[in-house]
Amino acid sequence: MPTVITSAALAPADTTGGPDGPGSSIGHAAAAGLACLEQAGLAPADVDVLINVGVYRDSNIVEPSVAALIQKRIGINLDYLHSPERRAAFSFDLMNGACGMLNAVQAADALLATASARRVMVVCADTHPSTDPSRAGTPAFPYASTGAALLLEHTDDDAGFGRVHHRTLPGANGGHGVNAYLPLPEVGADGRTSIVVERDDDVLERMLDLAADSVRGLLDAEDGTDGTRLALDRTLLVTSQPSPAFAARLAKRLGLAADAAVTVEGVHGDPHTSALVHGYRQALDTGRLTGHDRVLFLAVGAGLTSAASLYRLPGGSIQ
Repeated sequence: MPTVITSAALAPADTTGGPDGPGSSIGHAAAAGLACLEQAGLAPADVDVLINVGVYRDSNIVEPSVAALIQKRIGINLDYLHSPERRAAFSFDLMNGACGMLNAVQAADALLATASARRVMVVCADTHPSTDPSRAGTPAFPYASTGAALLLEHTDDDAGFGRVHHRTLPGANGGHGVNAYLPLPEVGADGRTSIVVERDDDVLERMLDLAADSVRGLLDAEDGTDGTRLALDRTLLVTSQPSPAFAARLAKRLGLAADAAVTVEGVHGDPHTSALVHGYRQALDTGRLTGHDRVLFLAVGAGLTSAASLYRLPGGSIQ
């Protein structure tokens, strides 16, 4: 019983962020979550678990869990003792950069497989800690101020996510490729509105190397029992987007046509933890999934680490 995507949504372009400001990660994640439920024709009470994979958050919040704040904003089973079904909901943060979405899929699959949950919502949103959208997608802070959400369930057929494959590339000279930190002695009282993001000069090339190796490793692991090699001819590549040309460059390295990979459009900066949902939703909206049997979700993030999974498209149930 694989895990399938019931609905996928992005934070509406006109999202104001609610009371937390126009660039609020909490506001973006909640708006995407509500849009996800509307697409599926469900209510907040129909969600059992919410997982937040966003990394860069409003005012550099550490506690309480941002997932709990998003759960409250969406209104997911806040007073379950008085709800008709008396069903409690659980939420938690899971942070692993751009790979977080696929890590959340793994966690959701375990919850759904054991019937611990009927539906799991994964939300992802990043923003500059100042919540000023003009400071996002800049050389100093390359990440977009945006959000997205997936609603996940189990299916009785063969469609859905396969195994999530992981790889790690040893750091060059002890570096992680990308490093974000808060220099407390320098920022002083402005710590809640500050963040420093540093990228190694060669990080994009190293990410491409790791991404290509990850795809090849996944293909090796997914080979058929009869010795046949899994082909990518009917597979759409949806990747993280650390640079605007990343997806197209990866397709070229893999010997695929440029249009075999989705390049996210309409987002100012790297969508980071939301990139996979942005790419998938864009493919749905533009008809890019037509003629494809599978989506290969691939994320590469700081560490350097990667996560990849083949998603077998359900026939006639895509939303």
